[in-house]
Amino acid sequence: MVNRKGVFIGAYVPVELKESLRRRAAMEHRTLSQEITRILTEAVHGKGLPPGSIDRRRPNSPPRRRATDPLPRRRAEDLPFILPEKDINGSFA
Repeated sequence: MVNRKGVFIGAYVPVELKESLRRRAAMEHRTLSQEITRILTEAVHGKGLPPGSIDRRRPNSPPRRRATDPLPRRRAEDLPFILPEKDINGSFA
């Protein structure tokens, strides 16, 4: 028997749900167990990065965008935001 590193969680799941999970797992080339583990991990820890992506941020780095950032959210070295001027007909030039 294979030595698994984990815990078996027993749950009663409707047959339709199990079949849709099995089909989804097959489409992603995963086993049913891997698909359930992925779903539980995302539910507990949040959605991760796409496969192949590398998270280069430090563990305690602040978010890149904050609700306190003034609008419009622009970098300091960008050109200043200038409202477009209207012509005589009221449309933007």
